[in-house]
Amino acid sequence: MKWNGAVVLITGASRGIGREIAVAAAKRGARVGLMARSKDELSEVLDACGGKGAIAVGDVAERMQVEGALDALQRELGPADVLVNNAGIGAYGRVTETDVETFEKMMRVNYFGTVYATKAVLPGMIERGRGHIVMIASIAGRIGAPLEAGYSASKFAMVGFSEALSMEIKRKGVGLSIIDPGPVDTHFTEARGVPFAANTPKPVKPEAVASLVMRAVERNKAEKFIPSWLGPAYTFKTLVPPAYRVGTMKTFGDLLK
Repeated sequence: MKWNGAVVLITGASRGIGREIAVAAAKRGARVGLMARSKDELSEVLDACGGKGAIAVGDVAERMQVEGALDALQRELGPADVLVNNAGIGAYGRVTETDVETFEKMMRVNYFGTVYATKAVLPGMIERGRGHIVMIASIAGRIGAPLEAGYSASKFAMVGFSEALSMEIKRKGVGLSIIDPGPVDTHFTEARGVPFAANTPKPVKPEAVASLVMRAVERNKAEKFIPSWLGPAYTFKTLVPPAYRVGTMKTFGDLLK
């Protein structure tokens, strides 16, 4: 898939990773359709993209808003060539200390928001026999993160949905890439109420994630981790789960007492 001339729809486009993906795509000649809840922030991102695109306000947790926003963007820009499911929220704390409503909200945004957006554009991609879907997942969707059980569950759901979908659409001309970042240097962890404070892995810049997305789409890569060593870490967890659990308990130390 080439970025030049493509129509690229991005959820959660008002800041962080979504913003940087929009800017990177626009620099490569794409027209960007930006969706998030804040009109003012979306307008600022569109300006940073040189005005090459359009904006639509909507909450990914609400199916009708997602369908309406993406339909409006496609009416203005044309059919989607690339969809980037980026919108997401997190929460930090023990399961016993986290209310059920928080678990439900993360699942609505991180998982169902992905389903809503994908269902809104996928039939058109299949009909045209071309397109690409990018899932901004997380290493927490591959390796369960202590004190982030709800977030991990929602991202595991997103990854499971993506793996199954990728095989359903493989022969339809539609590609799919799963992107699994570790911590990213954005306001995401502050928004969840607890800034990232661990020594490893070091947060990566959102521009680095955007660059990885550009390459993944161009080369039709099924899955990429950032930083890249998280891929072998996931393999180690899969092959030697007891050793992984021991290492994780040591890493979190007093936090799990």
